[in-house]
Amino acid sequence: MNPLFKIIEQIKDFDNEIAPNAVHVFKAKTALDEEIHALTAFGDITANDSLTLKNMLDGIFINKLKKFDSELSKKIAYVPDHSIQQSFVQNLSKTCEKHIVNHREFPPIYNMGEKDEYPQSEKYAFPRHLDNHKLISTPQGVVPVLCCVPVQGQDVGHDWVTFSFCQSTFGEKYSFIDPQHNIEALTDAIETHLDQWLFEMFGFGLGKKRDKGMHWYQCAYELQDNLGMVLYGHKSRRIAVQINGSGCSLARLGWNERLYDFLHDQARKAKLNRVDLAFDDFEGEFITTELADEWDDAGLFFSGGRPPEVNHLGNWKRITGKGRTLTIGDRTSYKFARIYERGKKEGDNMSPWVRAEIEFKATQAHIPLDILLNPTDYFSGAYPAFRLLIEKLGDYALPTKLEIVKKQSKINELKAISIMKHQFGKYMRHFAKYIEPSELIRLLSSDKDEVPKRLQFSMAAVHQAICTNQPIQKSFADEFPLFVGADYNFEKPIYEEFINAI
Repeated sequence: MNPLFKIIEQIKDFDNEIAPNAVHVFKAKTALDEEIHALTAFGDITANDSLTLKNMLDGIFINKLKKFDSELSKKIAYVPDHSIQQSFVQNLSKTCEKHIVNHREFPPIYNMGEKDEYPQSEKYAFPRHLDNHKLISTPQGVVPVLCCVPVQGQDVGHDWVTFSFCQSTFGEKYSFIDPQHNIEALTDAIETHLDQWLFEMFGFGLGKKRDKGMHWYQCAYELQDNLGMVLYGHKSRRIAVQINGSGCSLARLGWNERLYDFLHDQARKAKLNRVDLAFDDFEGEFITTELADEWDDAGLFFSGGRPPEVNHLGNWKRITGKGRTLTIGDRTSYKFARIYERGKKEGDNMSPWVRAEIEFKATQAHIPLDILLNPTDYFSGAYPAFRLLIEKLGDYALPTKLEIVKKQSKINELKAISIMKHQFGKYMRHFAKYIEPSELIRLLSSDKDEVPKRLQFSMAAVHQAICTNQPIQKSFADEFPLFVGADYNFEKPIYEEFINAI
């Protein structure tokens, strides 16, 4: 049977199936999603058909969750305190309704000629479909690197946000709960209320619970896909939420505005504990490490008080292509800046990509909530050098989200294979003499079916190729522009050393 017709039949079966619970629906939908991605990756169906099938599957999924939601609503009307499982179903259905289909009714699943009427903003719902990655070419392969996409209408984006609020935000009764003695009640509030709020703001919620807390907090939850952390159980009776750089890059479009509304209108005694701002110059046109060093010589990183501490990291005297970093200030102070060659740091020793970032901490100063809405103002106000940088941009059009997609690539499988060969190659060659290859792989494979951190973006690279219908490897002209049209055989390492010497 044609693969396209086969997957359509599977989706029809999913639509007609009477599921016992929402968990079953979610697992079935996930399996179909993976099947669609696999068929697309191997070229059995086109990227357009893949998108259409995905839209159909999402519509069926939401309709099924709506049914569970309506049934639960009837039960909840008579049951004052419902279970966590019911809350999960409500949470998931509400989130999907808001962020996946926008309450849109789907046509029959066999209508392959349907026009895509999704609002443009829905294309940036979590996960953000690789709109925040840059392609980095390394000697071992092409590596995807998350980059900081500016806030709409701004020159600068957020790269880390830590905020906290009083546990009374969950309700008056939580004002009197001592987390040192009744952590279970607080855990229930985290799972029931905060999980839903995080879904609505960022598009992702709680992940697994950690065995213990940190930073004097008794308990902690990781956010999904390690995009941040929730800390609670402190004697101050405050809840802290960390959204790391990956979380800021992958969160739903407009998350900063929703977070501002939450902290300003809903949360009690809200506070921003840490905010990192970043500007990415992919071509090194407006800022370089050398230029930043010249700015320091001119006193443009001096903003009153004692002159800040300055450090030069990397090989500044003999350029090796491994990247250099200029740091301004002390990491423990309320303001710390870093200008570094991001592309070279990630392994592309010919990349001109430079990042300028600043880290604000609420240790000696108050961080206003307005920094969530207008990050460029606070970035340029931190140092005269950064104000000069923003003025230098002028009418420069920062890369849009779709333009940034084209700058991303697949993860470094070749590097991982090289490491395995170097460390265990002799053992594997010896064992292969008397053990069948399939049995040898089974014996050496981990019991846990998890993607290594080094390879966590490899599937993203496949998705990149699917979405753009373009190869993720760079062409000869992209990698060796000086030799386009020349009949000349050369070694790539020699060429790279020559470029770095320039």
